Amino acid sequence: MAGSIFTLEALEAKHGDALLLHYGPTAKPKLIVIDGGPAGVYKASVRPRLDEIRTARGGGVLEIRMLMVSHIDDDHITGVLDLTKALTKDQEEDVELPFDILTLWHNSFDDIIAKAGPAAAAEIQGEIGSVAKQPGDGAAIVASVSQGRQLRLDADALAINMNSGFDDLIQFDSGIKPLKIGGDLLFTVIGPRADELEALKTKWAKELPAILKKQKDKKAAAIAEFIDKSVHNLSSIVVLAEFKGKTMLLTGDARGDFIIDSLKEAKLLKKGRLVVDILKVPHHGSHHNIAPEFFETVHARHYVFSANGRDGNPDPPTFDDLFKARPKGKYELWLTNAVPASVKRIKAKKPAGVKLHLPATAGAPLKIELGDP
Repeated sequence: MAGSIFTLEALEAKHGDALLLHYGPTAKPKLIVIDGGPAGVYKASVRPRLDEIRTARGGGVLEIRMLMVSHIDDDHITGVLDLTKALTKDQEEDVELPFDILTLWHNSFDDIIAKAGPAAAAEIQGEIGSVAKQPGDGAAIVASVSQGRQLRLDADALAINMNSGFDDLIQFDSGIKPLKIGGDLLFTVIGPRADELEALKTKWAKELPAILKKQKDKKAAAIAEFIDKSVHNLSSIVVLAEFKGKTMLLTGDARGDFIIDSLKEAKLLKKGRLVVDILKVPHHGSHHNIAPEFFETVHARHYVFSANGRDGNPDPPTFDDLFKARPKGKYELWLTNAVPASVKRIKAKKPAGVKLHLPATAGAPLKIELGDP
């Protein structure tokens, strides 16, 4: 590993995710941005850190090898959209862009429901627009769909290559080989699962007519519930990143059981287990997404939890499951925020040899370095 780095940086992202993946030669590492957190995170965390990196590398244009949106949810996509908005504004004003994004990985809702047919898809987009203007949780849920569409438009305006390496959607295929991202970095896509996306498209085509016939208030609720329970849970991009013998499993908000199914089909388990250096724990450590079997199947040296206590995340019972699955051995926990309930549970129940890392100061990023310092 002499002369190279492989580092995951978890920025303070409130209740969402904002990750930076650094890899390659120490003198000139490459950069991948994964998610951008909810509103306010781009301005507070993402942009200052990107500018800091750009300055450290001599100024000028900072190349971002890949910009990835794990899925269309406000706490992942908003900061990314803020970034592309800022770049399109610079472009319109004929200002030199500070960042050059080579490719965007993003499964837009439009592509996911394409099988519903052009007419039906156009109709649901109109309904989504009307729901988004209404108050309440439903509006917040469907607003992410519109954000995803805008991100595609921004990418087109900035001439960013879309979903490089795939014909359309980023998705798991048990027969796919690891993709060469450049600089000895390999990505194996573990999710979303192709069969689950296919089932989602079919379900839309089947249920859409009934949804559109409902009364307006019920229709809005039905659309919001469908998107929240189906699209967000099933569409997260999950990637196994490999660099010179080191590995990271980056999971978005994917369900643990779907991840396990893909790992089995891809024959990535050895004696029923995948061992990685870093695991970005799914869905901010929510106990609803992770069963004990997941921690029994995926073992890591470093577990990263990106959450600030909203919705109870990371859930204290999640740590109970982890400690039960791994009662022995040395491993480390990294929390982007010192959530009192989580910290209390960890300190009370963590096995010997488990180390807890918290930000040095409030808002400071976490940095896990696997390569040379």
